[in-house]
Amino acid sequence: MTTSAHPATGASPVPPASLPPAVPTWRYIGFLLGPGVGTFAFNAVTVILPTLRDRFGSDDVSLELVIAGYGIPFAVLLILGGRLGDRFGRHRLYSVGMGLFLVSAVACAFAPSVGMLIVARVVQGVGAALCTPQVLATIQATSSGAARTRAIAAFGASGGIGSAVGQVAGGALAATSFGVVDGWRAVFVVVALVAAAAIALAPLAPRSRSHEHVAIDLVGTAALGIGILAASVALTFGPAWGWSWPVYVVLLVAAIAFVAMWRHQDAVERSGRVPLLPPSVLRLRPLQLGLLSAALFFAGYSALLYVFPRAVEAGGMTSLQAGLALLPFAVVFAAVSLTVARVQARLGDATLAWGVGLQLVALVAMSVTVVLAWGSDIGLWLQPALVILGAGQALIFSPLTQLVVREVPVRAAGLSGGMFSTAQQIALSFGVIVIGGVVSFTHVEGRDELLAGLALDIVLAVAVLVLALVLRARGRRRVEV
Repeated sequence: MTTSAHPATGASPVPPASLPPAVPTWRYIGFLLGPGVGTFAFNAVTVILPTLRDRFGSDDVSLELVIAGYGIPFAVLLILGGRLGDRFGRHRLYSVGMGLFLVSAVACAFAPSVGMLIVARVVQGVGAALCTPQVLATIQATSSGAARTRAIAAFGASGGIGSAVGQVAGGALAATSFGVVDGWRAVFVVVALVAAAAIALAPLAPRSRSHEHVAIDLVGTAALGIGILAASVALTFGPAWGWSWPVYVVLLVAAIAFVAMWRHQDAVERSGRVPLLPPSVLRLRPLQLGLLSAALFFAGYSALLYVFPRAVEAGGMTSLQAGLALLPFAVVFAAVSLTVARVQARLGDATLAWGVGLQLVALVAMSVTVVLAWGSDIGLWLQPALVILGAGQALIFSPLTQLVVREVPVRAAGLSGGMFSTAQQIALSFGVIVIGGVVSFTHVEGRDELLAGLALDIVLAVAVLVLALVLRARGRRRVEV
């Protein structure tokens, strides 16, 4: 029997390895705090922006930089962070990244000006990019079967809980003060405490790294970074710049960088060296469909979460009430996420399609409810549909993640975490940009703004359902062969 080197990793011939053991999910607790604190930081800061405007007298551009200062370096460095974990060890990169996250959170809490807050948020984005890919990579490399499914489901539950709690806590703390200390600063104190807990608990997880030498492709890294940076800048500041010609120049730069990166990666792989993004992996059709499905799902998710608080606050709810209205959704999402392994044992590859079906039922029910019961108590009337939405999205997240993870060789596990998180971050920004453009163009607000967000999410969910059915059909054919 012979083995051959894998083009994605440049691995030397090795005998087939046994499957990793069934690692209990609790051992990943330190790593699983990462996505939770990351989404908490993002959503809580989004909610406190009006308070920052009042305290610092900030303009719209400065407030956008508070968000973009975190999001852009996060998106740009995710794939590099994953590959660095492959080379230097995922525990090491996770601790370094979370350490930066902790230090930057403290700096944010004590920031004397919006300028210093923006600088600290940039450092926070770098830290998040270094630690986030290590979570999925470690789960992929150190677990298998139902244990891996449970850990990936917990990964999704952590992000969902962090998102909802961030909105609630941000609204509550923004309206509070602790003596002479503004409540918004407490948001970053909470972030720092959770980051410290994540660092302390991280050693519980089994250690992993690539067993082969992973070279860092500097040219590919630079080209990919320029492409993602240009695309992120264009998508983030396009609305503020009125989609004028500089935006399209930046998008052209992004396109050129991506084409150059692809050609370079192809040449590197053909030469037998290790590329940053192996074309042989990216050409896998299930991986392509999985990443596209994930991008569409997260774009719809972000669009709906963007318009929901704005719309219901226009209908008479406070920021805190708007956040509390989403709390049952997050609780159900978390609870169902932790049972996904059992659901998948019964439904198999059909789990994703069932999840999207539930999501569509919930979105249609929300639309009907908004039309018939709009008012200051709309948050209460929406609860049944939001509960169904939480269950449906939980059945979507874990299968989508597994689609991406299982197509990437374990020796390059950092690549899967980086690719999935990059697609997620860019899609989250894109969803907000699209719905923001629709709202700005149509000048809708309140009920009509929420209906616009629901309509966009329904369209994207239908596309995800089609892709889910295609993926299921491909899976059946592969099994038959």
